[in-house]
Amino acid sequence: MALLPDLDVRNVLNVVEENFERLGLKAYAIRMIYTGEHVLDKDEMIKLFQATINSVNSSYSDVNVRGLLLVYDSYFVHVVEGSEDTVHTHLRFLFEHESKWIKEKFKEDEIGEADEGVAEILDEQLTQKCKKKIFKRAKLLTVYHSIQTLLFDDWRALTARPPSLIGALDAHGSMSEQMEQLRICLDKIKRICAYAKGNTNLSFEGLSAVDPKMEALPEVALIDYLLQSQYILDLRYVSHLHRRVDDYAFYFENVWPLPTHFTPKHLYKLKVDDSFVEPLPVMPWELVKKEAEEEEREDRQSVSSSSD
Repeated sequence: MALLPDLDVRNVLNVVEENFERLGLKAYAIRMIYTGEHVLDKDEMIKLFQATINSVNSSYSDVNVRGLLLVYDSYFVHVVEGSEDTVHTHLRFLFEHESKWIKEKFKEDEIGEADEGVAEILDEQLTQKCKKKIFKRAKLLTVYHSIQTLLFDDWRALTARPPSLIGALDAHGSMSEQMEQLRICLDKIKRICAYAKGNTNLSFEGLSAVDPKMEALPEVALIDYLLQSQYILDLRYVSHLHRRVDDYAFYFENVWPLPTHFTPKHLYKLKVDDSFVEPLPVMPWELVKKEAEEEEREDRQSVSSSSD
């Protein structure tokens, strides 16, 4: 009797582990691209992002955060790669740094007003101070899930002065028009990533207006246009939704009393098989109906007895 040959039996887990080993990853990686408007200087913005990246990478992480930060005078574009947990941890640290910055600025303003001899502060001034933010606006442009190739080996930041956009964009245009501008912006960011991958000493400072690299920079008007779009998710909202499952409210929990008057009464009297169907509950209107019938029956009996 011939023996069967040894078969190479593998399951899905073995295939996934082999693919991770070939790519040098321990978990699925994502690439997130977001943009925003800031109020800090360029150097302070780079230090802020660098601090959050170092905080994430210093702790345990399956895939370290890496990417490219492009900083303008009042706007920025960030391409960040890593596992889903590390990228969203970076966002959480980023907004936590912003909260600390707001508290520090609030204390500095209070000390300055005390030195000037101001005794009272109006509520309007307090609310105005609380609205101070590092990021005036921030939007998520796109997310690539389960990427197979990481574009960057580490994290770095670049500063630039982008060219002006020729023509005007309608912020109230249709969704197709806004998605077309989003595609144009992503194409420019893709070219910047290609430049950064091929040149570790890439710089956009001191470039002439006719330099091909200048065409790869997203214009300020284009970024501002995307930040005004209602079809692009807010970055704070995206960070808030991560690993958050809201309780689902059923219809019967929101409606009371139950809309029984709109339900056919015969529906509760149908029985397919008494051996498998439990006795149906008596509905409130049936009780009221029975009581009314009993009272009417008693009245009839009393009338008949009195007539006799």
